[in-house]
Amino acid sequence: MARLRVSPPRIFPEATRAGRPPSGSAGSGDAYRQTGFVLGKEVDLVLRGLQLEGAVAAASSGAKYRTQTAAAALGPWSRGWLTRLEALHAAEWGNYVAAMPLLRAAADSEAACLAMLRDQAAEWNEWLDQGGVCLAPSVHATEYRLHAFRSAETLAGHAILGPVYRAATDLSLPHFGATLLLAGNDSSPDRVLMTFGDRDFHLGLAELVLGWLLMLGVAQCETLAEFPAVFATGERAEIEQWVAESTDVTARGDRCTIEAVDMDGEKRYLVHNWRRAAGAAQKRILL
Repeated sequence: MARLRVSPPRIFPEATRAGRPPSGSAGSGDAYRQTGFVLGKEVDLVLRGLQLEGAVAAASSGAKYRTQTAAAALGPWSRGWLTRLEALHAAEWGNYVAAMPLLRAAADSEAACLAMLRDQAAEWNEWLDQGGVCLAPSVHATEYRLHAFRSAETLAGHAILGPVYRAATDLSLPHFGATLLLAGNDSSPDRVLMTFGDRDFHLGLAELVLGWLLMLGVAQCETLAEFPAVFATGERAEIEQWVAESTDVTARGDRCTIEAVDMDGEKRYLVHNWRRAAGAAQKRILL
């Protein structure tokens, strides 16, 4: 068992909206206004969830919770929390392309956090025992051995993290269909209309990003509830209320969602309720 002491963690629990893009900046002022006007309640809900997680992290900084298991899980939890916050900010500025790899990374980090907790940080402790943190005199450095850690089994079996990770990964990669969805979504069977640097508001993409952010928040709250001895979940009633609200929002049949479907033995994605603006006709996109 690792003998390194666990120091009090430094907690920065603040989660706020993105700032309004300055005039002439790279961000889209229209996307910022439209997101707040059309989807403001969902933005606030995402932020409320992040703030609740921040409160749990702050409450878990006391001596009672300073264990290697808590330290091991806190790292990927923090990484996932921050990437979700940045994905929200990207969506507020109309940069849905940047939100996709952030969502993928957030799902991956949350899966790592859950895997650490479920095996009581066994791999982390083994890494520490084998000199994961040590001095490297030959290069006059402190060494943090990289140690690749993958939680593929956790991702594969998780009802939220797995689907979000797989879909966000496919949308993050330069697949032709994914590229057209994100950078040329006014194309049709008779023309290709590609864009460059498009940060206009798109209701379908905004709903997709915000829905995944809410689902990832639900998954992380479920993880925290599963391990009350590791983290202080004193806000349990408030967290449960937030989970219920978020689940209701993401289950609405009128919002844009993406589902994996099997067509002739091939895995495909079907996007429902795809439209650029609230008043536009809804349609489906098959990837």
